[in-house]
Amino acid sequence: MARLERIIERLELKEFQLRALLDVTKAINNNVPRAELLRLYEKIVRDDLGITRLMLFERTDRWERILEFGTSTNDDDLDVEQAFGRFVDIQVIDSESAGSLGAFDVAVPVHHRDHPLAFLLIGDIDEDEQRMSPTVKHLNYIQTLTNLIVVAMENQRLADQALRQVRDQRELELAREMQRMLVPAQLPNNDVIEAAAWYQPHSQVGGDHYDLITLDDGTYVACVADVSGKGIAAALLMSNFQANLHASVRHNTDLGDLVRELNGRVQANARGERFITLFIGHIDPVARRIRFANCGHNAPLLRTEAGIQSLTDGCIALGMMPSLPFLNVGEVTFTPGSTLLCYTDGLVEQEDDHGHAFETDALGTMLRDLSHAGPARFNDALIEAFEIHRGTQPILDDIAVLTCRFK
Repeated sequence: MARLERIIERLELKEFQLRALLDVTKAINNNVPRAELLRLYEKIVRDDLGITRLMLFERTDRWERILEFGTSTNDDDLDVEQAFGRFVDIQVIDSESAGSLGAFDVAVPVHHRDHPLAFLLIGDIDEDEQRMSPTVKHLNYIQTLTNLIVVAMENQRLADQALRQVRDQRELELAREMQRMLVPAQLPNNDVIEAAAWYQPHSQVGGDHYDLITLDDGTYVACVADVSGKGIAAALLMSNFQANLHASVRHNTDLGDLVRELNGRVQANARGERFITLFIGHIDPVARRIRFANCGHNAPLLRTEAGIQSLTDGCIALGMMPSLPFLNVGEVTFTPGSTLLCYTDGLVEQEDDHGHAFETDALGTMLRDLSHAGPARFNDALIEAFEIHRGTQPILDDIAVLTCRFK
């Protein structure tokens, strides 16, 4: 009779185990949240199997405790990385190697494709009780159940990560398309001015901008700008800045007032977390004069018959302070055939294979050597020289170049 009872007990246990595994499998197939999976796991091992002490750690970027009951051991008391490395497979924790694991009886390391995934510590052996420990009795089943739950949660995490990557990629594509529409498709090319540009974002979207705006009175506003930082946040701030610039430049005829207004807009929008360097020049082709402000930007180069000038007068970058502490509006004149070269720091800071930057000396040399070239031809030569310089090095930053030739 006792033998029959043991057989019935084992059959009932197997039936329970299969039913519990079926419930877990259904939950996984239904893609229930990880918190619900952990609640189901805890119910099985704690309430149904009688495990009294448990700690379960999960490894993603670091080890993190995701389930615990029946023990006062803190995470700080355990070096999980070291403890995990001591156990190749499921193993009883003996008294000699217990250390900080003394509250537990068995360690269960969980691997998936040779990657550390989880670390389970369980215990319930009471030496004063004359019975078989649930940990020992259900050890293999607990290992199987733990592997099933942990791998399912890892697959959920990877699926969520893949979904986020697809969503982020789509957002990047939309941002790139939006930015492409904001970059000037055509630049003026007439009997007084000819312009060409080169724009190379560091990634799919960039924080640099250039423009040559034709005003109603026949004058032009040339600008090149650079937002601190990279990526979507920089691109969005630059898009907002471009909209403000186009709205302000047509009603604010004083360059100093315009720059102060733009500084206030950038400060309000970026809340001091980012800033924008800007070169803005008001070009009068009749008077052959450029009034300009360099707001913390790389100095554009103006090549005239007299030589090459750096346009440096201006102020600090926009958005760094609520109001500009100083502002000096510069003014230069030009002659027919003169060339204005505006650029962002991504051009001149690009390093070659030896760590040397492109720098502005190369730009001055090219302006002298190609003094009679049109903007498009000059930019082609500049791009070729830039590519030869950087060699095998990746592009380090966004690049914007605006070249204007006055007739």
